[in-house]
Amino acid sequence: MYTWKITGDYNQKKDISLSILEGRGVKDIDLFLKTPTLNESFESLSSDFKKSLSKARDLIFSEMEKNTPILIFGDYDSDGINATAILYNFFKYEKKYDKVSYFIPNRFEHNYGLSKLAIDEALDNYKSDEKVLFITVDVGVTAFEEISYIKKLGHSVILTDHHQKPEKVPTPDLLVWNDGVCGAAIAWLLSKALGSKSRDGIVNASVATVTDLIPLTGFNRIIVKKGLEVINSNPPLWIKKLFEVSSIKDIEITTYEIGWAVGPRLNASGRLKSSEDSIRLLTEHDETVLEKLSSSLNSKNIERQEKTIEMYDMASEIDEKNLPKIIFSSNEKFHEGVIGLVSAKLTQRYYRPSVVISLEDGYGKGSVRSIPGVNIIEILRKFNDLFVDLGGHPMAGGFTIEKKNIPEMQKKVSQYIEKEFDDDIFVPVLNIDLKIPSDILNVKILDEIDKLKPFGMGNEQPLFLTENFVIVNSDIIGKDKTHLKLKLYDGNKYHKAVYFGGARYEKDLAVGDKVDLVYMLNKNEYNGNTYLDLVIKDFRKV
Repeated sequence: MYTWKITGDYNQKKDISLSILEGRGVKDIDLFLKTPTLNESFESLSSDFKKSLSKARDLIFSEMEKNTPILIFGDYDSDGINATAILYNFFKYEKKYDKVSYFIPNRFEHNYGLSKLAIDEALDNYKSDEKVLFITVDVGVTAFEEISYIKKLGHSVILTDHHQKPEKVPTPDLLVWNDGVCGAAIAWLLSKALGSKSRDGIVNASVATVTDLIPLTGFNRIIVKKGLEVINSNPPLWIKKLFEVSSIKDIEITTYEIGWAVGPRLNASGRLKSSEDSIRLLTEHDETVLEKLSSSLNSKNIERQEKTIEMYDMASEIDEKNLPKIIFSSNEKFHEGVIGLVSAKLTQRYYRPSVVISLEDGYGKGSVRSIPGVNIIEILRKFNDLFVDLGGHPMAGGFTIEKKNIPEMQKKVSQYIEKEFDDDIFVPVLNIDLKIPSDILNVKILDEIDKLKPFGMGNEQPLFLTENFVIVNSDIIGKDKTHLKLKLYDGNKYHKAVYFGGARYEKDLAVGDKVDLVYMLNKNEYNGNTYLDLVIKDFRKV
């Protein structure tokens, strides 16, 4: 259960959308609802960042005039893969520049981030005396020694990244950095600065923005909104094939389908073995090849789901009555490629930062997830000397650590969090947009809510509170019997509600009980008719 916090005031004389935005503290509501153009939103970005894009354009064109080979060095998650594809596709297919290639590290062979091992392997395809222009995407801002290594070998480096800067920032030929967008968004903006006219780039940038959990406010919201417009009107063939294997058809594609169907399949390949299938999916044009790749990624995603469940069962054996303020779990049986998913599930269930570590050959590979208010990467960097490498965001991170240092790291991080953070921050808060009467619940309210799309991190689907519903009927539903379906009465009309994962509360609710509900509103279309469903987030018996 949650602490409830109502952030807005309902006014029957005012549009619901206005009341929600006012409660959320949106400063320019008219601009939000008007949906500014990409160019207008771009102007809100920092002048230093925009200048770095211009400098990168000039440097790249200068190197292309010399016929210098360009190597796009990416990362193996959805953001890194999409970023790599954006620039590779631009050079290869728009500029017809044949001297471009990409390299995606293998998490099981090259360690985390930009490593010397990965650099050496990437350079194996070039002559020893050949100068290369490295363009890193979604990686590199923590790799001081590695960037220096590339330059000592005689190569040039344009470093593009969005991760948190360490104290000692690398010194590439040019740094293109912005921590307000994802890596693929930076790559897309760079491609635009270079003259790209492709509509596919915005799709890659929007997918990465959603899958990398970037707040959907300001420029990021416009990227995703415009990307979804392309996806719903004239999508790239690769994403159509992923929807087909995901059994998604004849519906409006939203951030939900991107986050729960596209993202996991793009990530599955790199999590289990190599991301080669994923990057090929985004850079191939042959339909037969794309069908095989999407089918392969779907199979890998099923395997990934099974491993996640197996590992989560091992990691979640925790005394819930004595929860620590940060959860640690390490095991030789943990699959390195899935630890991030397990960490995310632990944090979601217990509302605590969590660290999940796979152990092998004297080292631990760790993945970290956090909660609002606990900047986990900042905390871990206080003990930087204990890690082999470390990087990430305030809400997530990854590291390599010697096995012998794990106990000391756990002790120091735990002690720091226990001392610095009060208990209140570990109680999840439901930010309820409005308390509304039941008599306004009809399909017309959905038109008001739709003005606020796309929803996601930082621009969540609105939550409402309505009091004194009477339970008329309840059923446990779903293939695994984990969901709860309710029929409710407000004194005038009946309402349908579903509580995903709420079957465990069925015994607490009886016909005739009165409840206050916190819920989202979803459109349910069936046989040509449109219905309003209440999707329950929490409840309290009256």
